[in-house]
Amino acid sequence: MGRKNDLKRVDAVAREFGIDRAEFGAYLEDCKAHGDRGTENDRGDFTWAEMREKAREFKGQQ
Repeated sequence: MGRKNDLKRVDAVAREFGIDRAEFGAYLEDCKAHGDRGTENDRGDFTWAEMREKAREFKGQQ
């Protein structure tokens, strides 16, 4: 159940920031793969605040 909520969160933040959901999701996974992990749980998922900050970073790179 937690995984589905994570995907809903990614969808919501992508909509909020007007960014492509698939590209943003890939960006988040890349961040996690390179050690930039979130604090939501032991999988390194991002909290709402962390994910919104990642969306700002992602938008700045486009």
